[in-house]
Amino acid sequence: MITSNTPKWSVIDFSGGMNDFVEDGFVDINQCTDAQNCICITPGRLQKRKGQTKLNSSALAAAIQGLHAFYYGSTINRKLIAAANGKVYYWDTGTSAFIEIKTGLSTTNPVMFETCVNYMVGFDGVNAPFKYDGTTVSALANAPVTGRCPVLQHEKLFVITDPDTIRWSDSFAPETWPGVNEKKFDQGDGDTLTMLVRYGQQVLCCKKRRIFNLMGTSLDDFRSSCPEQNYGVVGPRAGFVMEPYFYYISYQGPMFFDTLQSRNIIETKLPRTWANVNQQYLEKAVAYYNPYYNLLCFAVPEGTSTVPNLVLAYDRKLGGWWIFRGITPSCAIEFDDGTGEQLYTGHASSGYVVKQNVGYNDMGSAIEAYWVGPNFDDKDPVRVKNFMDVFATDVSGLNTAVFKYRLNLGSWVTPSVMSDVNAVRRYRLIGAKGRQYQPKFEHNTIDKDFCLSGLETFYEKGFAK
Repeated sequence: MITSNTPKWSVIDFSGGMNDFVEDGFVDINQCTDAQNCICITPGRLQKRKGQTKLNSSALAAAIQGLHAFYYGSTINRKLIAAANGKVYYWDTGTSAFIEIKTGLSTTNPVMFETCVNYMVGFDGVNAPFKYDGTTVSALANAPVTGRCPVLQHEKLFVITDPDTIRWSDSFAPETWPGVNEKKFDQGDGDTLTMLVRYGQQVLCCKKRRIFNLMGTSLDDFRSSCPEQNYGVVGPRAGFVMEPYFYYISYQGPMFFDTLQSRNIIETKLPRTWANVNQQYLEKAVAYYNPYYNLLCFAVPEGTSTVPNLVLAYDRKLGGWWIFRGITPSCAIEFDDGTGEQLYTGHASSGYVVKQNVGYNDMGSAIEAYWVGPNFDDKDPVRVKNFMDVFATDVSGLNTAVFKYRLNLGSWVTPSVMSDVNAVRRYRLIGAKGRQYQPKFEHNTIDKDFCLSGLETFYEKGFAK
């Protein structure tokens, strides 16, 4: 029988996210030992992440190779650009279909874009670059055929042209490429340039295991150094700038760079999760910002997957890490369609552009979500406890998460709901005697959210055995 003196264990906040760095019994009370497709951006409220929907109902011919937000004209025109199967398209809102504008590109390489003063440009690293002014596609004259990862800085267009070399155009002249406009970074060091990034007044020239910079505005004052000599960027879409930092994916995990050095932001939270990343295909990783949740997202291939299928989501405000599955991005872009910014991803295995943070299903499939709490032993693991009643506090109408528990890391048990009054569910645990107790909530209902705001477990202390 529960009295005012009956010991209880309470969880009233979930914002610490997931921690697999320590054993299950040592995580902080606001952290969890495992989670999938859950999020807590408001302390004290655990919910399911929002879903995804296909932008195009008819798939393009192959996986999405690139996305770009193209804004142009004195009266702003907006076009969402996509590349797939060696072709480039724009999304026509009137017909709700992609309109083809360019063919003849690589069907396998990333296709990457940049907006210049009068047009946007596209590069795939093996075919002639092109330009598009919103109406006409034509060749980008004199631009290097091997160019990739275009970045506009100080009105110069920079590209990578080989494993050690970058080239750039003259200012305001993306079709003028003098031979002197090039820079090599430690040629023959066995490393490869993977990404160019505009970062403040400099261009970061990233190799797989080091980060160089290029500062200045012209040949007269360009200077370069290597501020990060221990870590690099794994692929062309594996980093983004969120001032004041450059966030990126290295072979050692997600990092941030502050112009002087890099710091690993996952090694003391999810090292076991990172150990299961497929490093062989990590060059396909995608790093992006999710504005809906204010999350930094790092999409990587998990297990035997050859494409990104695991999103490591970091809440930089609250410091929590969350794991999303069911999202498989090849690229990502924020696009303002005139009504607000939306996050779109390219599907890594099919020809769909996917709108994120919509509804509570993943393109028609249920979102499988779960949260596994700390393994509670009352800091006395040798003493057997009798766990009796559990109270789960929900938000009205969002009370469909299934409660489970296990003792001594054994099999999960699903008790029946004893009562559900005023958004508080009560469970009676029968014969639940053990040294350790661990709660779990699951939610697999399609088109429905859940919301958990607290958990209390009452127990009796037994004898040390």
